[in-house]
Amino acid sequence: MRPYTAVQLFEVAVFCGVLLYGILAHRPSVTALGGGLLAGKAILNILAPEGGSVVRRSIIGYTLGGLFVALAIAAIYRAG
Repeated sequence: MRPYTAVQLFEVAVFCGVLLYGILAHRPSVTALGGGLLAGKAILNILAPEGGSVVRRSIIGYTLGGLFVALAIAAIYRAG
């Protein structure tokens, strides 16, 4: 297994852990964070066929993931 692949698998495991902790601890903001991190990782990998550096794809992916987190937290606090 390539080191890059191992790092990605480790990141996904950590991000899933954050999401699961948020669900089990009934902390919607932490759950949103875990979802945003996973969305960022997914977008980063979805953009791979388009080309571009890992840094560029990471910036795009995690920016969109961060936007998801911000909107989710705003919705959580607006509803609560």
